[in-house]
Amino acid sequence: MSQSRQLAAIMFTDIVGYTALMGRDERKAFELLNKNRQIQKPIIEQYNGKWIKELGDGVIATFQTVSDAVMAAIKIQEACNVAKEFQLRIGIHQGEIVIEDNDVFGDAVNIASRIQTVAVPGSIYISEVVHHNISNKNDINTEFVKTENLKNVKEPVKIYRIKLDSDNTPSAYRPFKANKRRNLAFIFAGLVLVALAGYFIFKGSKKTNAGADIETVDKSIAVLPFENRSNDKEQEYFSDGLSEDLLNMLSKIPELKVIGRTSSFAFKGKNEDLRTIGRKLDVAHLLEGSVQKDGNKIRVTARLIKTSDGFEMWSANYDRDLKNIFDLQDEIAQNVVQQLKLKLLQVKKSGTGNIEAHNLILQGNYFYDKLDSGSVAKAVEFYYKALTIDSTDAVAWVCLTNAISRQSWQNYIDQSTGYEKARQTALKAIALNPNYALAYSELADIKQYYDFDWRGAEKNYQTALRLEPSNADVLNSFADVRHAQGHYGEAEQYHKKALEFNPLKPLIYMGLASDLSYQGKFAEAISYFRKVLELDPKYQRAHLYIGRNYIMMGKPELALEEIQKENMEVFKNFGLAIIYFALSRKKEADEKLKEFIENYQDHWRYLIAQLYAFRNEKDKAFSWLDSAYDHRDSWLWWVKNDPWLKNIHDDPRYKAILKKMNLLGE
Repeated sequence: MSQSRQLAAIMFTDIVGYTALMGRDERKAFELLNKNRQIQKPIIEQYNGKWIKELGDGVIATFQTVSDAVMAAIKIQEACNVAKEFQLRIGIHQGEIVIEDNDVFGDAVNIASRIQTVAVPGSIYISEVVHHNISNKNDINTEFVKTENLKNVKEPVKIYRIKLDSDNTPSAYRPFKANKRRNLAFIFAGLVLVALAGYFIFKGSKKTNAGADIETVDKSIAVLPFENRSNDKEQEYFSDGLSEDLLNMLSKIPELKVIGRTSSFAFKGKNEDLRTIGRKLDVAHLLEGSVQKDGNKIRVTARLIKTSDGFEMWSANYDRDLKNIFDLQDEIAQNVVQQLKLKLLQVKKSGTGNIEAHNLILQGNYFYDKLDSGSVAKAVEFYYKALTIDSTDAVAWVCLTNAISRQSWQNYIDQSTGYEKARQTALKAIALNPNYALAYSELADIKQYYDFDWRGAEKNYQTALRLEPSNADVLNSFADVRHAQGHYGEAEQYHKKALEFNPLKPLIYMGLASDLSYQGKFAEAISYFRKVLELDPKYQRAHLYIGRNYIMMGKPELALEEIQKENMEVFKNFGLAIIYFALSRKKEADEKLKEFIENYQDHWRYLIAQLYAFRNEKDKAFSWLDSAYDHRDSWLWWVKNDPWLKNIHDDPRYKAILKKMNLLGE
């Protein structure tokens, strides 16, 4: 692993309002992302810069000289002003960086990033060292803005602004020119605007909440994972569990938008600026804190942050006994909703409130999140132990259902036995708590992926959504069942709705991309599959799906290039078997097909059927489809209008399969 150090100018850019736009119009957001690349890349290259990487909607680049970095930034802002499609914040700093595997690290990188976050839209903010380096450049003018204490930077940093000819920086940040007449005009116009603003604010204050947009925007929050400050690092399950419990409690409030666990926990251990997190999650508030557990004693610190400016609205410290954990959760949640001027619903607690059982559930959740066979099996053990202590706890029954369903779907245990056991545990949870949304969702999953009972799944998902209309996981699952039934446009809308409440969850983007792919929107689908990899590179099968879209677009060479990036052997072998055939490299395709069947025929029957269908070997394709159905292969979920099965769609045997799958009339 090569590593080197050098002095460089570092430039960070960020699209203003991108996260909010993503929530409103993903297609437009990705168009802007592509436009941003088209603007920045050639300018960076023109000024001898190096495009390092994209960070969501942001870009990091390095330059050999400060002058090149500043001139590139000016040209980029000018190009954005001409395009009039979006605004950028740009921050520049110079310092020593560490270069390793085409990436950059070091304090200088952090400082540049922090400067960018405090810049106003349409501006270029620079550090003092950059200012000194360009102070003798007649064609570059700067002005002092402020001294800022940047996060994770020891000393305060003096920040300057590059003055642009076509400056669209808000007037509060612009110096007055010498023209007195124009200054008076500006002052008069400003007074008029202030008067008008005061009038509308006064008038708006008399509106009901239903008519006040700001009330709707402000009622949003993300619960960040509380930091584990216990001496025992294995107590992390407890701090994670407290965070998730608070998230679940707040999500019961109908008028409050609460971001899902996957997106909130994406920032665990990253120490990112809270204002930046707020922008990425598109929320007005963050709840964060820490937990220290010592035996039966716990110390909890909680803080409610306003993301627009990082202002601490409320904070508190609690020293309690473990037996009072449920009361503590209620107290924290009540304090939060009081600050947000909301009302917390009094939700009946699951089970008897046994602390020992609750602790075992949290430990089970910690292991389940690892998702490998051994960890999920360990989670099942913890859930059973919890139920031994308190068999009336619906949460434990739902957690057990989820874990056993996972084992069944992944073939960690016998599917038939596993799914039937999961069905009974889900029904037990519903009997104990008929208002528990996730119990219905778990039952719907079984009906969808094992029973192929789409109507039954749909009914249970709808019940879950009536109980928790903002639950991103339920929205995502309901979108999946509509996709399986062939309603791709509707599935697309539900996936987009799910992203509003969990904007950083890769699985939702995967579903959305598939909706678009099945509608023939291949290029747009590819952009979302790339978003999946950006959020979590472990979702390697996205490479396979990108390759599939390239094949559908008649670009097998690009598909081959993409599948080479895949590091999961099962998907790589499958992809190569198809792509080699598409490229008329039949010998290699035959070898990969043979290899795939030899290695994966026990658990990947549907994929073998796809391979034969793509090769137009219909009899073998239907033989493997029948085998997949007999073994309840969960990948049959894709069968309706599957692009890989295009060659057999007109065959009567295909309609027979759809009929057996209860999909013919859907």
